[in-house]
Amino acid sequence: MALAPGLLYIAVRGGTSRATREAAVATNSPRVSLRMRILREIFGLLYRNRFLYWFASTVPFAGQWRVWQRLALPRIRGARVLEIGCGPGKLLADMVRAGYTCAAVDRSPQMVAAARDELKRQGLPDAPISQGDVQHLPYLGESFDTVVSTFPTEYIYEPASLREVARVLRPGGRLVVVMGAGLLPTRVVLLPLVGLARLVYGPSAPSSGRGCAGAAQTTRLPLDAAGLVGKPQCVRGPFWEAYLVVAEKPGTLAQP
Repeated sequence: MALAPGLLYIAVRGGTSRATREAAVATNSPRVSLRMRILREIFGLLYRNRFLYWFASTVPFAGQWRVWQRLALPRIRGARVLEIGCGPGKLLADMVRAGYTCAAVDRSPQMVAAARDELKRQGLPDAPISQGDVQHLPYLGESFDTVVSTFPTEYIYEPASLREVARVLRPGGRLVVVMGAGLLPTRVVLLPLVGLARLVYGPSAPSSGRGCAGAAQTTRLPLDAAGLVGKPQCVRGPFWEAYLVVAEKPGTLAQP
């Protein structure tokens, strides 16, 4: 399941310590603000309807959601790719079209159906898309060269999730996570959307201009617990910035 860009920034950039913020994101801690709980429920509802999901992920972000998703593409390594939290299947279709051998998993049956429909609508070959939990992936160990996740929810902070990702990655394989993104107030036409983001997400939204750098400093995935090695990456566009994490499983990726 994916949330709107920037929600993870705000969840980890509240007024408490870094460790407490991370714990609050990864659990149902009382420290999670009422705003966060309401947003979580709203996005949960949106995620059950592909049309509402499209509207909520496109219009408020000036159509940049797909641009941010596609930041994962040049970071893919190898031929076999698993997408976790595939949503309506837009990025999955991009990867299939690019020639990767893909599989995908999502907890939402509605999004599994939407992703299958998206491949069919674009006339692309079928890819196995399963309804499932990231902590219990229905794949054999060392099955994939890259695992991709864009705008993930709290599961990405749980060591059990990352250990399962590491299990299905081949030695030398890569995990690519687009953690979040947001518009910046660099153009007058964007100011209403930037204001909307601050209204919805609060003053710690990426549009504050500190989102990417702040997230890199305060958002720490428990990569070590899964035996993965990686670091954050900040990507800045003409009027937005995005925060990614790219990690690798030690070893050498076998050539096909």
